[in-house]
Amino acid sequence: MTERFYLESSTGQTRLPRRLDLVEFPATIGRHPDCSVQLNVDRISRLHARFDLVESQLHIEDLGSTNGTYVNHQPINAQTEVSVGDVVHLADHEFRLMREKIDTVHAAGPVSSAETVIGMNPLPRQFPLQMSAMLDLLDTGKVQAFAQSIYHADGTMLGWELLGRSTHPDLTEGPGQMFSLAAALDAEVRLSRLLRHTAFAAAHRAGLDKPLFFNNHPTECRDFDNLLKDLRELRGRFPDLDLVFEMHEGAVTDLEVMAEVKSELQSMNIQLAYDDFGAGQARLLELIEVPPDYLKFDISLVRGLEDRNSPKYRLLATLHDLISGLGIRTLAEGIETETAAECCREIGIDYLQGYLFSRPRPV
Repeated sequence: MTERFYLESSTGQTRLPRRLDLVEFPATIGRHPDCSVQLNVDRISRLHARFDLVESQLHIEDLGSTNGTYVNHQPINAQTEVSVGDVVHLADHEFRLMREKIDTVHAAGPVSSAETVIGMNPLPRQFPLQMSAMLDLLDTGKVQAFAQSIYHADGTMLGWELLGRSTHPDLTEGPGQMFSLAAALDAEVRLSRLLRHTAFAAAHRAGLDKPLFFNNHPTECRDFDNLLKDLRELRGRFPDLDLVFEMHEGAVTDLEVMAEVKSELQSMNIQLAYDDFGAGQARLLELIEVPPDYLKFDISLVRGLEDRNSPKYRLLATLHDLISGLGIRTLAEGIETETAAECCREIGIDYLQGYLFSRPRPV
């Protein structure tokens, strides 16, 4: 099956087509009717730029346009290689270079004509520059499993939370950068699954035999069938791992669905934890109707917990009494000071996690 390149316009550019298909090469873009891709919008020249495919490598060249051609925010003056995920500006119109299977391509129609206008606003920068690196990370699996220790309140070991980090040389700013780029590519689910598969395999190789808490991206909860299918596959590959599935509080919205999810997890011998409790609306009804095995208090309830007379201390103590009364084990994450840890012990929280005890380390 063949593939086709196309340019995807960023949101907010209402006069641009959503995509420009590059069907044959060389492909010229401009306002002239003879251009392969006719683009009749402000500041585009009659012959603006040309794409050419040379031995499977795509190149772009500015054709002496009035307002310039840019690759990753840099003006080009000669034929320049471009890769999938690169940001291309024709004048100040922003595009991202993409590629897909030819049988899923839908042609984009032309837009209404307009005259070229010399002089531009600053280049829009809605597309991050690391798109190409992110696509490479997803295609080649350049991630590494990390784990952060979790302790009983008395200091003995409970288990670990499984995490993931990039090993791509161009993506070094932590998981926030990865998921931000994944969101721009609509690839949050793909990244979440890659990290989960990598972490489970690493935990298996390392022989980790204590509870392993693992996350999912909230986007995955829009399709629980596929999420549970993925977990069943992983459970089949790693039957000996002691797993605890962390579900974000915000994903707990439908009691009937949640009951089904919990039942499916139990059939796979996977425990359930509600994550980030208290970050948004505390869903107390779900706690009663579909109680988890663990509940993790959000870091916002724990960070800065230094004063036993503070409203935060009283709130956390009240929530803990309610939750523990339902037979749910409690965990406080984000503990960075001994005072905060002692406050959590006084309240009666079962398990503690944070930089005070351990930072995430490679599995």
